[in-house]
Amino acid sequence: MPLAGWLSLLLAALVLAACGSTAPPDRPRAVRATPPAPAPGEACMRDLTARGVIFKALPQPVSVGGCTLRDGVSVEGMSAAFIRPVTISCPTARMVDRWMDEVVQPAARRHLGTRVSTLHPAGGFVCRNTRGGKLSEHARGRAIDIWGFEMANGTKAIIRDHWRGAGARSRFLQEVGQKSCELFHVVLGPGADADHHDHLHMDLGEWKLCQL
Repeated sequence: MPLAGWLSLLLAALVLAACGSTAPPDRPRAVRATPPAPAPGEACMRDLTARGVIFKALPQPVSVGGCTLRDGVSVEGMSAAFIRPVTISCPTARMVDRWMDEVVQPAARRHLGTRVSTLHPAGGFVCRNTRGGKLSEHARGRAIDIWGFEMANGTKAIIRDHWRGAGARSRFLQEVGQKSCELFHVVLGPGADADHHDHLHMDLGEWKLCQL
């Protein structure tokens, strides 16, 4: 190559070196962000809303008498209205909703030819111990007590009055009790002890027990 050609190439190289590369600089790439995993309480409450449960989220946490309720909700109704709001944990409310749909309503249709319109809870979150001195599952919001049901046709099935017997209301209550044991960890009924003579206790505690 003639000397003039080499000089032209050298000059071009020097100009590029002084000005930098003509290629655009690297830029940060847009990547799909992974949203933070929702807190269990938030996800649970979204589930309740999607299932049609009528509830109010409570301030977090709720502390009463040394007992603490986390992810607490005040439930007013689901497939049946509650005669009064009941305060329980959100996971417990979600299980009660399943229980109504999978156990209670089918049993009402089968034995009474109607549906439950009103649920009569006896209690939810209460700061108390068991007879043995251990903290009750009620004190964690993981338990609910039920003392009766009211049907759309006005019939009432009350555990104190109709648990024992041979009628349709007794058969309905007995089936509800037995199948409750498939969903809840502990289910106690009138046959368990004197403390449960008039209601069903159902909880999601650490033990497994079915005494009716």
